Amino acid sequence: MNHILLHTSLLGDTPCWWWWIWSLGAMILGCLICRFLFGGKDRTEEIEELKAERDRYHSSATKWETDYKSLKYQLEEAQKNEADLRAALQRCEADRQTIQYQLDTAAAGAGLGIAAGLDGDDKSVDADGGFGGLFTNDNLQIIEGVGPKIEGVLHDAGYKTWTELAAADVDALRGVLAAAGSRYKLADPTSWPHQASLAAAGNWDELIRYQKFTDGGRETTGDFATPSKFEKLAAKKMGFSSTNPNDLKVVEGIGPKIEGLFKDAGVNTWSELAATSTERMQEILTAAGDRYRLANPATWAQQAQLAASGEWEKLSALQAQLRGGN
Repeated sequence: MNHILLHTSLLGDTPCWWWWIWSLGAMILGCLICRFLFGGKDRTEEIEELKAERDRYHSSATKWETDYKSLKYQLEEAQKNEADLRAALQRCEADRQTIQYQLDTAAAGAGLGIAAGLDGDDKSVDADGGFGGLFTNDNLQIIEGVGPKIEGVLHDAGYKTWTELAAADVDALRGVLAAAGSRYKLADPTSWPHQASLAAAGNWDELIRYQKFTDGGRETTGDFATPSKFEKLAAKKMGFSSTNPNDLKVVEGIGPKIEGLFKDAGVNTWSELAATSTERMQEILTAAGDRYRLANPATWAQQAQLAASGEWEKLSALQAQLRGGN
């Protein structure tokens, strides 16, 4: 009997343990299912948030890149404008130096120091003026508008000196020109007596200024931009081919080819050449090749400074001592 009860008790307890095992398995399975269903949803939302944040960063980076390209373009344009302005400034500086030279030479009588005798019979410039005998009182060609042929016509008509031309009546001069033939009909003698009076008085600075105002001797068309005929003739008398500050060939040792080399290097005027070091000049020559190896720029800056200052006497004396600029 006891054996039967024990056996029955064991059989009655067995289903209880299996129930706990099955319950535990069901719970674990439920947890896994919940994790799969609800945990996956949270991960998807997290992924979507990361994608949205990534898109925001990408949009910001794209905007930054666009702004960078825009700023880079503006910087490049600003640098180009700066280069253009610097080039324009250099041109303006060269023009300023040219104009300043013209003003200085006009104010100082072109630096020539010429003084004419006041005596109408005196045939030459006062030797104390530094250019004694440079122009004689009967040289009417220093008058703007008077060339060799018109000078001959005036001499034949009795106007042989500056003093006599200064006293002439303009209408009488027109009559002389008309009688000389149709080739002189375009000549305008209106300013000739005034120019002649300035020459006769030795007022060279005023004559230069006045001639810069006229154009071919015509007052009404001048603008102070035309060169002075007296300046050109005086420089030519001294052996200089030009009074143009851009003509570097005035310097002994500089010919057309070397002038071209220097202008290509940005040295365009006497003042710029005077401010250029000998070392820099030599660099320009060396870079141009062996053909220029014999050129010696040692005195070029000094010569250019004298030309820019209108000191033609000193320049002429210096060049008389040089040979090929050396």
